[in-house]
Amino acid sequence: MAEQASEREIRQKIKNLREFYRQLTVYGAVNVCLILIWAISGAGYFWPIWVIIGWGIGLGLQAVSLGVLPVLEDIFPFFSTSWEEQQVQKALKNQKKTPTSTIVEKKTDSKSFSDK
Repeated sequence: MAEQASEREIRQKIKNLREFYRQLTVYGAVNVCLILIWAISGAGYFWPIWVIIGWGIGLGLQAVSLGVLPVLEDIFPFFSTSWEEQQVQKALKNQKKTPTSTIVEKKTDSKSFSDK
């Protein structure tokens, strides 16, 4: 039984998404400006990469926490919020299929290993 999110939680999530997209827009605009400054100033060492990487890591982590990158759940299914429940249901289903009375322990004869 999944709990439904309250209206307040939904509004907070939408507000967080809006803020993320705002930050992403600023990230793009600032980095374009930095690249233009780099190009105008002689295009030597590509120093804007440090801002792009540093700020990009922060935005990437925020995107993962907001669920904007669902692709990660395809690569790493245990990132999904429903993965644990699916595993429990699968284990319970397998347990029902295999009753404990039909499980037979196999004992090995120690002589058979020494003969070889």
